Amino acid sequence: MTRRERLERKVERRQGWAESAKTKSAQAFDHAHNLVKDIPLGQPILVGHHSEGAHRRVIDRMASAMDKGCELKEKASDHIGKAANLQHLLDKAIFSDDSDALEALEQRIAANEAKREQMKLVNKLYKKGDAAGLKDLGFNYEAMKARLDSPDTLSWMRQPYPAYELQNLGQRISTDRKRLDQVKLTQTRQKAAEEAPNGITITNHSNGYSSVMFAEKPDYAVIRSLKDAGFRWGSGHWVGQTANLPAAVSELIAGDQNA
Repeated sequence: MTRRERLERKVERRQGWAESAKTKSAQAFDHAHNLVKDIPLGQPILVGHHSEGAHRRVIDRMASAMDKGCELKEKASDHIGKAANLQHLLDKAIFSDDSDALEALEQRIAANEAKREQMKLVNKLYKKGDAAGLKDLGFNYEAMKARLDSPDTLSWMRQPYPAYELQNLGQRISTDRKRLDQVKLTQTRQKAAEEAPNGITITNHSNGYSSVMFAEKPDYAVIRSLKDAGFRWGSGHWVGQTANLPAAVSELIAGDQNA
């Protein structure tokens, strides 16, 4: 199961919990209303009257039902908010195990690079006072100058796109390029694992560590043995010290060699 699929399931669960909480909240409020609907509005509780105890019990039960309704309503709101946050992540993020991760990353890098070049061009045209050039790009030089020359504008902000915005965008481009290389490497290793007889490959590194890649999620016993041996999951594979490679994995490797 991919990360996107896992998050989609979390969204569905949150939405289901929200609907359940909303239904139970409405039921609690209805119950509170039904408890007191036969009591005339504004009727006082007569101290010492035979009905005093019954009335107070009804009111206590009504208050408890109202509190429960409010608690469940708040819980539903919390689930809705968390589901919305997860959905926003799903809509915006590119996960390394997405089927179109490479294409999506390449498109985002290209779009951000184009955006950066335009930002640099706008800064250059503004510095030259090229109103016509800025107009071609959809900017009004005079309005831009009035805003940037305002006494309220900090000195290091007196260009259309401050240096920090270009630096931040450059960092996002650099991060995506590194991710692109990592996804390519992961997909290459994944393909090798899928083609291996037992669906497993191991890559030994010069620093004494090894990467273990499975074509499919292994049995829990194998995962447990990797964790106990100090191997950690990341970027689609398990990484740990070669000397600590667990026997459960070595047996799978041996099975590949004997196949």
